[in-house]
Amino acid sequence: MPTLLTRYQVVGMLLLLCLNSGCSARLPECSSTFTTTWPNATEQIQQDISILTSVAFQGRKTATLGSQATQEYIITRFNQLGLKPWQTEFAIPFNFDHQFSTITGVNLVATIPAKIPSRRWRIITAHYDHLGQKGSTVFPGADDNASGVAGMLAIAKRWQKQTHLEDVNLMLVATDAEEPGLFGSYALVKLLQQDPNIEVELSVNLDMIGHPNRRRAIYMEGEKNIAQFDTIKVQLMRQTQLCIRTHRSSLLSGRLQKTDWLRASDHYPFHKAGYKWVYFGVPPHQQYHTEHDTIDTLDIDFIVAVAETVYQLLLIDKLTESP
Repeated sequence: MPTLLTRYQVVGMLLLLCLNSGCSARLPECSSTFTTTWPNATEQIQQDISILTSVAFQGRKTATLGSQATQEYIITRFNQLGLKPWQTEFAIPFNFDHQFSTITGVNLVATIPAKIPSRRWRIITAHYDHLGQKGSTVFPGADDNASGVAGMLAIAKRWQKQTHLEDVNLMLVATDAEEPGLFGSYALVKLLQQDPNIEVELSVNLDMIGHPNRRRAIYMEGEKNIAQFDTIKVQLMRQTQLCIRTHRSSLLSGRLQKTDWLRASDHYPFHKAGYKWVYFGVPPHQQYHTEHDTIDTLDIDFIVAVAETVYQLLLIDKLTESP
């Protein structure tokens, strides 16, 4: 029986062979049952979301005691995973103006350096902030976006074990102040632009990956930034049986929604800066931005399947066309 590492190497080779040979791009049938090789990830993802959505974290609003508690927890998880700070510390503060005040947010930035030093970087972002607390009502933000943070941590754990892309660095960023205006992502992009040793090949944004609709699909934006995406999509779907859709439903509870998905989350500052990006998430649901966005409404197996799908995507050597 092959080891987990060998299986991933085989999948990478098959993807490469498929891309080189122009294999059929016919999509496999979507399934409500996922095939994942990460069975042990479920418990940790459940635990991360449970803690991030607990009352002690007060809805994780930027510049609150709940936000500080969240930062401490995520930094603890970074250390448990053996990740390295990008700068001196994991926590990188930034200031932004909002509602006639200057507020300090904190991005949490960890890295897994390449085994062979290079300027090649791939980035995962997932915002950890949410709406906070109003009176006695706490907004847990389980899907928005404890699910994305937990998925990112699961990918980091797997990436630590992979040896396929030895010259690719991985950066993992829990961004702050996404809810009031993508401020954490803008601050991150500004720092990236100032670093001549970083060539961003792709940024992957995870925002709301735990509450699938009846189609049981993960929705993706930015597919045009991926070279030979149609072929890659087929291979990813065959690997986990997870449906990947690139057009979102415009209906929520029978009402027409006019969401601008390009500007909807932390991938937009990357887009404005000219970086290649993709965004994984689910459409808004009835629990979105309410006190009912709790862990018991999430599909943990779905989160595991999304995390593994994103991991498999990031393992592909030639993801994007050369500039």
